[in-house]
Amino acid sequence: MTNKLNFSLGFSKNPFSKFSAEEEREFHNEIFYEPTFYETLLDDLKSGTSRFILGQRGHGKSSIIHKLKSDLGKAQVLTVIIDRFDDVSLTDNKIELLNLILQEFVTKYVLFLEKNKIYLKKLNKEDKEALCLLIKLFFQPLTKTEYYSRYDNIKKVKTRNLLIDIYNYMVRPSNSLIGTSILITSKLISDSLNLTSFENKSSYTEFLSEIDNVQTSATKDEQKLKKNKRHLKELLNRLNTISKKTYYKSSVVLFDKVDEFQELNQNIQKIADFTEDILTDTELLLQNDIAIAFSLWSEVKPILSKTVRFDKFKEIDISWKKTNMEPLINKRILYFSGNTRSFSSLFENSTDLNVVIEISNKSPRDLISCLSDIYDFQTSNPNSTVFESSSVSKGLIKFAERYDYLSMYPSRTGKNKDVISMINLILKTRKIDITILDLNSTFKQKTRWSQARLEDMVKYKLLREDSILGANGEKVYNVLDPKIMHLIKRGVTNLENN
Repeated sequence: MTNKLNFSLGFSKNPFSKFSAEEEREFHNEIFYEPTFYETLLDDLKSGTSRFILGQRGHGKSSIIHKLKSDLGKAQVLTVIIDRFDDVSLTDNKIELLNLILQEFVTKYVLFLEKNKIYLKKLNKEDKEALCLLIKLFFQPLTKTEYYSRYDNIKKVKTRNLLIDIYNYMVRPSNSLIGTSILITSKLISDSLNLTSFENKSSYTEFLSEIDNVQTSATKDEQKLKKNKRHLKELLNRLNTISKKTYYKSSVVLFDKVDEFQELNQNIQKIADFTEDILTDTELLLQNDIAIAFSLWSEVKPILSKTVRFDKFKEIDISWKKTNMEPLINKRILYFSGNTRSFSSLFENSTDLNVVIEISNKSPRDLISCLSDIYDFQTSNPNSTVFESSSVSKGLIKFAERYDYLSMYPSRTGKNKDVISMINLILKTRKIDITILDLNSTFKQKTRWSQARLEDMVKYKLLREDSILGANGEKVYNVLDPKIMHLIKRGVTNLENN
C-alpha cells in the first residue's frame, strides 16, 4: 500500500521514514537546509578555530555535524567525528578522550596513505619514524568489513603529474594486506606502507626512554605516552604537521551525541561532568590548525558556564524559527518527488499545514516524525494525492501521545520518568492555563501540594509562570509544549503508552 501511496503523492519512496542524519547519509547533502550561520561556522573550523554547537534535541546538530564533515573533506581538511564513548570514564577523562581523538585521526590518515601511497614520498625520515610510532600506538584493529567500509570512504586523490600517477592502480587494498589476517592491524598497515624499517632506537627520542628492542606493537615505554596529557597533545600536533606535509591543510575534530551516551542517563549534571575535563582545556582548543567543534545539548550550557570559557570560544546556537520549517521540509519533499511537489501541496487545506508546523515546535526531527504518523494513517486511502484532514487529525494525536518526552526533558534528579507523571497531571486539568486552584480541585489536594507540583513543572520547563495574574489575582501557569496543548484540546487525559 505504501508503494501505491507514494505513486499517488508523487514520491519515489516515503520521505518521512528516517529521522536522523546517520540514516540519511546517502542523500543527506541533497536535503540539507543550510542555517544562516553555517558558512561562518565552516570557515571558522577550516581556519583552526574551535566552536561550540548548542541546540535542543531534534534541531539538527548531528545533521550539521555530518554536513561539516562532508564539506571539510572537500576542502582538504582531515576530519573525524567522535560520537561513540563506550569505553570513556564518566569524569576526569581528558586522557581517554585525547586517545580517542588520536585513534580516529591516525586510523583515517593511514588509510588515506594506504589509498594514496604517493604522498609517502613527501615525508622525511623523522616524519616516518613518528608516523610509525603513531600507528603502533593508535591504529585501531579493524575487521576486513570495517576496513573496506572505511577505506571506500577515503578520498582517492588524482595527481596532475602523469609520471607519478601510477599509484592509481590502488583501487582496492592489496591482497597482501587483507589476505593474511581476520583483523587489519597496525603491523599490517606499517608493512603495507613500508614503515617497519623506521622502527629504531632513535625513534622519537624526545618522548621515549631508552628502548632495547622495538617491537611490532608498542612497547611499555611507548605505551606511557598514551597516559600523559602533554605528550598526547604533542603527538596530535605532530600528526597534524605530518598530514599537512602530504595532502591536508588542517585538522578538525567533530564531537557529537555526547548527551545520548547511555551511561549518562540523559542527566544534565552527568553530561556536564563528562565534558568538563576536555572543554576546560583552553590550550587544546586553541591549537593551531586543529579545530574542535563540540555539539552539546543547550540545557547543559548553564552548568558548564561555571568553568568553560564560552566567552573565549564562540558558540553557535541552533534555534529555528517557525518560518524556517516549511522551506526546510521542502528540500526533502522536492528531493523525493523529483521537484514536483511542495510541502503546502500535500494538504487539503492550509489549516492542517499550520497545525503540523505548530505542533512540531520548531524542531526539524519532530516535523518529520509528525509527518511520518500522518503518512501511516493516509495509507488507508492510498489513492489520495494529498494528506486528507482525517489522516492529519489522527496522525497529530498519535504523534503527541507516543512522543519520547523522557529524552527531551533534561533529568535534574536522575529519575526523569516523573516527567510523564507531571504531564499526566497537566492533562487531567484539561487546561492550557493552570492555577493552584485548578490542581486543588482536580486532585482534591491542599495548596501546599499543588504549589510544589507547579514548581516542579516550571523547573522542567513544562510550564512557565505568566506575567499577568488571573481574574482573582492568582498566579497563572502556561503550558509550553504545543504537543501537550494539542492533547488537551483533543480531550486526551493520560499518556498511557509512555
